[in-house]
Amino acid sequence: METAVAGYASRPGSTRQLARKFGKEREVTITMRTVSEVADERNSAEEACGEESVIVISDDEGEVTLGLGNSVLLIEDAGEESFVQDKRTEEVLDEELAITFSKRGNVMPHARYDCTTYSFSRAEQETQVPLEDNEKACAECYCYLCDKLASECPSWTSVSSCHCNAHNKSKYWKEQRNSALAGVLTIFNLDLTEIDSELREAGSLLQNFLNEIIIIYKKYLDGEMMNREILYSCLCACHRRKATQLCNSCAAHHKEVLVHNYAPVYEAVTEYLNKAELQRPKMSTVMHLGAVKELVSHKATPSPLGLKTPHACLKESSVQLMDRIIRTLQRLLVDADFPKDLHDKFLMFFQSLALPPHLYAYVNSLNVLRWDNLFLTSVFAGQNTTGQRANKGKKEFLWEPLPVVQARVKRLENDKNYRQLVRYLNVVRCPDTGALTRLRQKTAFYMCKYGDFASAVFALIQLKNLPRNMALSLTPEQYELYLTMFRTGSSPPGNEPVAKEIWIPFAGPPLRKGILVRCAIRILFMNRCLAQQVKCWIALIRTWCTCDMLTPEGTLSPLHLEEPDPHFQEMLTDMSCAILDELRRQTHANLPDPFPKSPLSCELILVVQAVTQFMMNSVAPLRAMLQFVLAFGTNIWALVLLMDGISHMQSLLFDFVTNLNKELCEEEQLLLAELRRNGVPYASHLVSAFLLHSFDTVRSVGFHILDIIIRNLNMFPWSPGLAGYLKVRVLDSQSLNVLADIQTLQSKIARLRNHC
Repeated sequence: METAVAGYASRPGSTRQLARKFGKEREVTITMRTVSEVADERNSAEEACGEESVIVISDDEGEVTLGLGNSVLLIEDAGEESFVQDKRTEEVLDEELAITFSKRGNVMPHARYDCTTYSFSRAEQETQVPLEDNEKACAECYCYLCDKLASECPSWTSVSSCHCNAHNKSKYWKEQRNSALAGVLTIFNLDLTEIDSELREAGSLLQNFLNEIIIIYKKYLDGEMMNREILYSCLCACHRRKATQLCNSCAAHHKEVLVHNYAPVYEAVTEYLNKAELQRPKMSTVMHLGAVKELVSHKATPSPLGLKTPHACLKESSVQLMDRIIRTLQRLLVDADFPKDLHDKFLMFFQSLALPPHLYAYVNSLNVLRWDNLFLTSVFAGQNTTGQRANKGKKEFLWEPLPVVQARVKRLENDKNYRQLVRYLNVVRCPDTGALTRLRQKTAFYMCKYGDFASAVFALIQLKNLPRNMALSLTPEQYELYLTMFRTGSSPPGNEPVAKEIWIPFAGPPLRKGILVRCAIRILFMNRCLAQQVKCWIALIRTWCTCDMLTPEGTLSPLHLEEPDPHFQEMLTDMSCAILDELRRQTHANLPDPFPKSPLSCELILVVQAVTQFMMNSVAPLRAMLQFVLAFGTNIWALVLLMDGISHMQSLLFDFVTNLNKELCEEEQLLLAELRRNGVPYASHLVSAFLLHSFDTVRSVGFHILDIIIRNLNMFPWSPGLAGYLKVRVLDSQSLNVLADIQTLQSKIARLRNHC
């Protein structure tokens, strides 16, 4: 279907031709001429008229006719009324061309200087009276400054502010328009294209704040008359003599004085800042910068008396407010990462403010490096490992205030850029060294998050950019966390060094054999507080009784090691003493030949000997002995080795057994869960380990465990198997020499067998 094009000729006697394709093959030329020209061409004076019309002519027709087969149509401009009266339905001229609708175009809304109805006179800056016909306006004329219809503009013809003279070619009127549209945001020198809905809303909130604070600040300047007696009691002796008249020495004390209290201003600004911190970053930045501009304009007034109320002093309160604002702005400039132009305009605005002397310390506080700064990116990329560079022949260091460092650390954590975070923390400098040290304490954890466990091990025990070793600041929970990460080559989810049930493995190379055991024991020798903690002993034992591979679900699994030969155990026990003495003095201790061949068993024996020494040197009371015993898992032979080691100190052995029996009574469910999980082999070896000990007190633990099993026989269908093992391993071997113990064990074995 072809489309008809309607229009008007520009003037009589003129012709415009437009070539337009209809479909894929036909091309139609649209010729715009007056009707008189058409009439002359067709030799028909009756169809000629003085009005202008449009002629649509097809190039492929040789003769101009009005037949149905042609693509030529004469459309007369008969006016709007004639069109309404003669409105017809769609007229089909042929199968490809139809006239569907024809109507005169409407005048669109426009600025006064673009109006075609009334002429406009331009001047650079005429604000007194309207120029010529500038005050006249059609129904669609808009005010250039107000963005309202001219009829609605209150200053269209006002004296000294004639908006009707405004136009876009004048620098003065452009500035006036920008100021009118941007409002208070003009102080930031923002282009209108940069002002979005967020900035407009921020400007509105800032303007409301300025309108409110100016009233409160004026009250502060005016002051308040107050009697001195309300503030300070008079100490004159005349009051003790109950004199009817005041003496000359204290008469001045009872007069009213003018007092200036800044507390209402402080409260109003604080409330505004609380609201600003809840807004989106761009809005919050504008609102905080506006508050800075207001604060620096406040002047302290002399006051004869100092009020005792909080925040009554302008200088002290201004410093507190400014410190809060600057910290928030520093964080926002890092977190939001504004476009460079907007970022620079915010900084230029702050630097343009004339800070009073009591706020001069904050002059350069917003000179925050952008994320794309070359100095900063070279640190993140690992190209700069010292945090310093030469700038115009001078050394320049990467110094950043604490809020900026904290914001960068938080963002790098959230983006999981742990390698860049470690590089940044290693070189950045900060005035608050204590807080920076606390941030650097997590460096080893970040290394584990990207799989560099070898570097993390040495970071814990070596001094680097820290006043002391990281190992000296570890808690028992963190100590166990690091041991688990190093052992399994994994890390917990999240950005905090807290153990979770699910772990994330890494495919990187594991630690070399012997590094972890030396590091774990060395940390306890360095940190004596940790060495006194039972939780650390448990962590040490549990780590070497845990498999170094995670389950497919990402959980830890216990490790069972076959009991080594007694002669082998004795040999390793003797070697362990020399190794531990060397680890007490230095980190790198030599591990002799058996360790590379049987690392798991050898390291567990070394760990048991280390825990034995820690227990013998501990002055703290023994706690959590049941958890300590259960940490060995199914490696009961290692538990026996430990009990043999502490048997030389009967007092220690007695405390161990006493606390263990006490906790068996209090935490019976913990033992039952372990027995159900590991079954009859575990129960058999655990009970026999205590019953076969040479000390009576130790054997009492074995009988206690049997009593717990007998009371819960319905939970253990394998109790007859336990009875058979105890008969063969304990009774038949004649290991018990006390008749009472033999009779007691026989009775309990009988009850275990009667379960079926």
